[in-house]
Amino acid sequence: VLFLVSILLSVGIKHKTYTNDDFSIKYDTTWKKVDDKDGLKVKHKKSKAIFNVQTMVLDDSYYSTELKDIIDDIIYSVEKQNSAYNLINVFESPSDKYDSYSYLYEDHSTQAMVNIYKLDNKVVILYYEADNEYFDIVLDSVEAMLDSLIINVGERLS
Repeated sequence: VLFLVSILLSVGIKHKTYTNDDFSIKYDTTWKKVDDKDGLKVKHKKSKAIFNVQTMVLDDSYYSTELKDIIDDIIYSVEKQNSAYNLINVFESPSDKYDSYSYLYEDHSTQAMVNIYKLDNKVVILYYEADNEYFDIVLDSVEAMLDSLIINVGERLS
């Protein structure tokens, strides 16, 4: 019976894959691509939540630098752009695959989660924002996208 329920739930939802030179990510069809000029921006069809993926390619001198050593500079620029939000919580290493941090913010009507991943000299910033009433409801779909992230790096030439 559980197998049948799983099949019925998954029949209506299909997945799309977005890939560029820097990353690859899967999202389900409850999201619609809005923009892909500077990464990827998708909008949830029902809740109007936003999920945005951007990449920074650091100078080669940062290749072996750990994320913890540069995270303050990165999060400073994120918070400067989103000054209306208050920081609620910080999680170190939410990803098993990448050096990473997750920041949770809120204001009076919305919540936002910023996940930052680093591999070699690439930093990928994933931003999820939703109204308070939808944030937890859409979170499973967002976590599936986060889990599907693949950071593309070339071979390092010595």
